[in-house]
Amino acid sequence: MEKENGSHGKAADLVAIVKLIWEKRKRIILNCFYGGVLSIIVAFSIPKEYKSEVIIAPEITNTANGIAGGLGALASMAGINMETEEEAIYPQLYPQIVATTPFLCELAALHVEGKYKKDSISTNVFNYLTEYQREPWWSKVLSAPFKLIKRDKKELLEDGATLDPKRLNRQQQKLLKELNERISVELDKLTSVIYVDVLMQDAGIASMIADAVTENLQEYVTNYRTAKARKDLENTKRMCDEARENYYAAQRAYAEYSDQHMGMTKLQYLVEQDRLHEEKDLAFNLYNQFAQQYDMCRTKLLEKTPVVVLLQPSTIPYKAASPKKMMIGLLFVFLSFFGTIAWLLVKDRILED
Repeated sequence: MEKENGSHGKAADLVAIVKLIWEKRKRIILNCFYGGVLSIIVAFSIPKEYKSEVIIAPEITNTANGIAGGLGALASMAGINMETEEEAIYPQLYPQIVATTPFLCELAALHVEGKYKKDSISTNVFNYLTEYQREPWWSKVLSAPFKLIKRDKKELLEDGATLDPKRLNRQQQKLLKELNERISVELDKLTSVIYVDVLMQDAGIASMIADAVTENLQEYVTNYRTAKARKDLENTKRMCDEARENYYAAQRAYAEYSDQHMGMTKLQYLVEQDRLHEEKDLAFNLYNQFAQQYDMCRTKLLEKTPVVVLLQPSTIPYKAASPKKMMIGLLFVFLSFFGTIAWLLVKDRILED
């Protein structure tokens, strides 16, 4: 019996709400119209931003060829990586690399060219984010009192200069944070494909920064993976050069002694000549060994150098990624509709009480 009364009560409340909506339909429609007009004002006040995307497939070196090939494939299909990689930098760490302060400082000094209010600009990323950013009108209105109270002097970065990651002031830290928020690096764990997205108010600048992020990331990983191989190559080259000079010196000494004592048959001359010949041969063998080792180090360096396949290069977007005017309009109309109904219900309850 109580359940029936409860169901009847809910049905009666629903009928009352529908009746209220029908009676106040003109006001609801009018408020939705006002909400739609407000959404248009808001949508067209928000500056347009463009997104440029780069898709890359990094090379992954693994030593787990014996991990049950079929089982490893099934695990990969399930999104589980069972491979043991040699390098300490995995593709999973690429987003963290891009978010590091040194990486962002290098990116802030990148020279870019674009447009601002129909004027051509040529500057670096730091100055672009500092001086050439459009804001909605309400942001200027809300920030005006604070600017009157405290006028912060904006510092600019000279062309060719770079930021010191260890000595950043408040403005520089804030700008690097904004730059980091405008860059998105995501990894598809199933395919190990990396998506680099850059969101900027200028389409051309967004494409330039996307290319720079990709190139700097590839250079960073390459330098890390080949650091030991490059060091070994430098050491081997130095020893190979020294061995070559020693061989040339021994060769000259043997030739000069042979020319000076040509035709002499004294035993002491022959013994000295044999000694110089043996030293020349020994120097040659040592030089030959270092030369072979140098070739091996060069081959190892090439093997260690990662290959990044550019699946989708950056393009200059012609369509703005934000603001999404349709979504803003639907949101405002939705809030106006249900907000008006909620207000009418609350008002009706208050009048009844």
